[in-house]
Amino acid sequence: MTGRQLGAIFGVLAALLAGWFLVRGRTAGSDPADGLDLGALVGPDVAYIHIDSPDAGPIELVRRADGWTVNGYPALDSLVDATLGRLDTLPPGRLIARNPASHERMELTDEAAVRVRVGPAGLPVADFLVGGAGLDGRFVRLPDTDAAYILPRGVMDALVAPERSWRDFTIVRADTASLRRVVIRRGDGIAAELNRAEGEAAGGWTVNGPATDGAATDTTVMRVYLEALADLQGTGFPADSFVYAADFENPIAVVELYAGEDGVRVPDTALLFSTGLGHPDVLVRRADDPIVYSVDRPTANLLTSGVERLLGR
Repeated sequence: MTGRQLGAIFGVLAALLAGWFLVRGRTAGSDPADGLDLGALVGPDVAYIHIDSPDAGPIELVRRADGWTVNGYPALDSLVDATLGRLDTLPPGRLIARNPASHERMELTDEAAVRVRVGPAGLPVADFLVGGAGLDGRFVRLPDTDAAYILPRGVMDALVAPERSWRDFTIVRADTASLRRVVIRRGDGIAAELNRAEGEAAGGWTVNGPATDGAATDTTVMRVYLEALADLQGTGFPADSFVYAADFENPIAVVELYAGEDGVRVPDTALLFSTGLGHPDVLVRRADDPIVYSVDRPTANLLTSGVERLLGR
């Protein structure tokens, strides 16, 4: 083999090796123009997420000492934390376009995209636009840049969801094992008074009310009743027009929960029920909290039951 042939072979090998390193470097993200690492942009200590959508009002998520809020209301902490966790571990977004002419098709124009700012409170360090969805993700770009990327839909879909999806629907989570007494009021009187049984019947419940005094409750009905109180979730949040029309000063029913040893003092929790004219569900709020929730009628009817439904058969 001549020296010229050896030189040609080494030249080809060198070119192949250089090409391999170039491809490997780009795959590893050594060229930042070819991948968008949102996780690195977001960084640690996130306490603030601001979302501006062209189709709805702004959404502001703020971490406080007792958890996250969304536009001042309690947020679903698990959802916010999960979304941030997925943002932090996102693989770099794949570059799919550099031409700004493609932004309109991808819904990545300033007018059509959802703008997301994430970071410490008052100092969002990550700022990006989320556009429409493709076959394998959502389109994303940074403001004032032309490059468009595609990132997984799971976390991106969460960031463009409406405000209600971030809200916590929990009305009350009662520790039913510690409940001693439940009083159901309708109008000016007591429709039913439930008391945890003592002595040999401990664990069971008795009910007082019109035409009965200390009769045993139906165990199945009582089990379902306590399960509802253990994790009472609203079906949604009624519009302001329904909330303003509801009369919580004169509720249609009140359910008082007592967990004290004697079970006769000020209730630990009181649920106020009202109706919203034209609303399909019953409106409810806690006496110590102004947030109004809607609850389906079967659940509301169960919680405000009279003696006849609670008595054992």
